[in-house]
Amino acid sequence: MKKVFALALSVFVSCSAFAVDVSLRVTPGLVMPSENYETGFMGIVQGDLDLFGFMTAGVEGLFSTVKPEGVSESLNIYGGGLGLGAYFYPLSRLYLGVGGSYGIYSFSTKLNGETKNASDMYYRGYGEVGFRFNPTVTVNAVGGYNSFNISDNDPLLKGMFAGIGTKINFSTGKKSSGGFSVSLEQTDAAFPIYMSAYRNFPIGTLTIRNTEGADVTDVHVSFRAGKYTASTYKSAVIPKLRKYKTVQVPLLADFSQEILRFTEDGKILGEVVIEYNFLGSKKESVHSVVLDVYNRNAFMWADPAAMASFISPDTPEIQEFAKYVAGFARNNFKTGINRNLVIAAHMSEAVRLSKISIEKDESSPYEEYHRQMTVDSIKYPLQTMNMMGGDLDEIGILLASCLESVGVGTGYIPLDDDMIVLVDMGIKPTGAGNNFTDTSGLIIDSEKVYFGISVKSLPKGFTRARKDAFNTIKKILSDKEALLEFYDTHSLWEVYSPSVYTGSTGIFTRPSQSQIEKAAVASVDEYINTEIEGVIVNARKSGDPNKIGMALVRVGRYSEAKNEFAKSNSIQAMNNLANVYLLEKNYNAARAQFERVLAKDPENKTAKKGVEKCKSF
Repeated sequence: MKKVFALALSVFVSCSAFAVDVSLRVTPGLVMPSENYETGFMGIVQGDLDLFGFMTAGVEGLFSTVKPEGVSESLNIYGGGLGLGAYFYPLSRLYLGVGGSYGIYSFSTKLNGETKNASDMYYRGYGEVGFRFNPTVTVNAVGGYNSFNISDNDPLLKGMFAGIGTKINFSTGKKSSGGFSVSLEQTDAAFPIYMSAYRNFPIGTLTIRNTEGADVTDVHVSFRAGKYTASTYKSAVIPKLRKYKTVQVPLLADFSQEILRFTEDGKILGEVVIEYNFLGSKKESVHSVVLDVYNRNAFMWADPAAMASFISPDTPEIQEFAKYVAGFARNNFKTGINRNLVIAAHMSEAVRLSKISIEKDESSPYEEYHRQMTVDSIKYPLQTMNMMGGDLDEIGILLASCLESVGVGTGYIPLDDDMIVLVDMGIKPTGAGNNFTDTSGLIIDSEKVYFGISVKSLPKGFTRARKDAFNTIKKILSDKEALLEFYDTHSLWEVYSPSVYTGSTGIFTRPSQSQIEKAAVASVDEYINTEIEGVIVNARKSGDPNKIGMALVRVGRYSEAKNEFAKSNSIQAMNNLANVYLLEKNYNAARAQFERVLAKDPENKTAKKGVEKCKSF
């Protein structure tokens, strides 16, 4: 019998090494033989392995002592065997169970002064009702039937037994994957470029089933994937999930930059972490899921707004190049000429002179893919720079990234045969006419004014790219049946944050300062000679001296501007005249003019600030 019991115990211990939950039950009680014996004592110790959330399998040991009727010596029974049971929680704390066991027993007693020993097989069946105080401890009332056989004769002992038992549950590991079943469904693989968007938009749907056998509350569902996530990110909070009920929740994630290392489509092994309250105790359940992931350059034009994620002003290599160009672009600022336009001219010419060529992507050409629901491949700005070429969308992304790196806002318009990069001029809509003779080819909304740069025409220089974009936008806006879709980068970043791809090397060599300045200054001069001169002509037609004077200031014609301002007695024109004196560094004349304004309007803030400024020189 000892060998069989030892074998059973070893099987249980081996299984427990891989088990999630095991239980230990101790049940003292009474045995009530059907005949020939008085009521006696019986104690049972059981060790069970939890299976499938409703079954148990394990080993047991028992001891019973009863006194035969008319005999002074007791009969002592020792036994051990294997057990199988099933249980159910109709209420969160109410436990119901049934089970049975089969094993070997031996008995000993003294008869006429001699010790008698024998062994044989036994079986028993039982039912139990318990109260679960907490997830660990349950107290049960147990009742059942025993039969201790002896060869082919009638049983040595048979009858009912009853007792009060204590069941202790504990986990064999630090974490339990029990309590829930979890599955993940993805309608599409995750796009690394949308890494930040997945904090708000789901990668897929989790189906979670409560298998604890009781209601659980305050369920927090989170996701992590090792180095591919920056944190364990919460997807959902479920106030209460009833036993055996299923709920679907979105799977959100806080991906790290490591996800941009996927050069090919692949998979990520992640973990769904479920924290919850169960009968007053906090528990945690961890489940593995596999995410499908596209390569880092994958993109789908179903939502062109998402392209904003590729526009990356924080890429160190892009910042270095952009700041290099902007550094001397600022040396070429001219009074009255829009500074964002001057920077855009220098940046456009810098990209052009870098010999970064427009190259059609044969595997996924922009002209075809940007109107399809097919996965495209788009380079990050640093990849375009290092590879010295890219498709229309990729060159546009590079130019927009450079501009954003130095504080110039951008947008974009994807067209069938071109990509237009929009440059935010940083002026109010009412100021558009002071910068362009014709504003019909500008994008003007309630707060901003944009001019465009045609990426397709960029190899021919900034001036040509600016004019072609202007004419294209004008044509679309004038067509009542055409729809112009433009995207503001900053607004889109609220959803599609920029992804920083850095660290790769290539053959890129930046052009010299003299090369860039020569081309950019010529482009700005051309803008002045066409657009601003046209603004002056329009201003003269209006007959407003202040408007004429402002137009003349923009081209540096200060003497003519002063003459025009002097013709007006308006406060605005008088302040503008004083400001021209400041530009000429004639501080005495400027102060005198500001004081004339204050004599007419003592509370004028512009004049007050002007006087204080003159005093500082």
